[in-house]
Amino acid sequence: MDESRRHISTMMDKANFKKGVGRVLKSAGFTGKSGSWYLCGDESTVVLNLQRSDFDEKFYVNFGVWLQSLGAVDFPSENKCHIQARLTSLFPGHAEAVDRACKVGGSTEDLATFAEFLEKEVVPFCKDCLRTEGLRSKLEAGTFKKALIMKAAKDVLTQT
Repeated sequence: MDESRRHISTMMDKANFKKGVGRVLKSAGFTGKSGSWYLCGDESTVVLNLQRSDFDEKFYVNFGVWLQSLGAVDFPSENKCHIQARLTSLFPGHAEAVDRACKVGGSTEDLATFAEFLEKEVVPFCKDCLRTEGLRSKLEAGTFKKALIMKAAKDVLTQT
């Protein structure tokens, strides 16, 4: 294989990116629907949404939590969730790697690293967010300092 073909074969396109992310999330118990992935629990639903950039050939990974105590919804859109953030703000130490992996045309190695990050860091984080106590501890630790948190959710999470 010549060098130009080898370069093309190691490039990632948007379909492969979505498939790679979907494989990891589906194996972790998430349900895919309309470009978002949902992990449902008794106390909350976690949403991971892939948003295509309007300005660049890349994706953003948006994170949302819907608190069931504030109203039961099966598949809330991420932008309606009680807690909203970008994955890069929740994991600032991994922001550069996440951005690199989410660029269309990035390498398959970046996607593999991102898939491992999803599996080892993001999935356990999301599972912990299914419990009010897990959300409360993250709020107290400052994990959500760059997140949008609706007042009703803050009220629920700061109750003692």
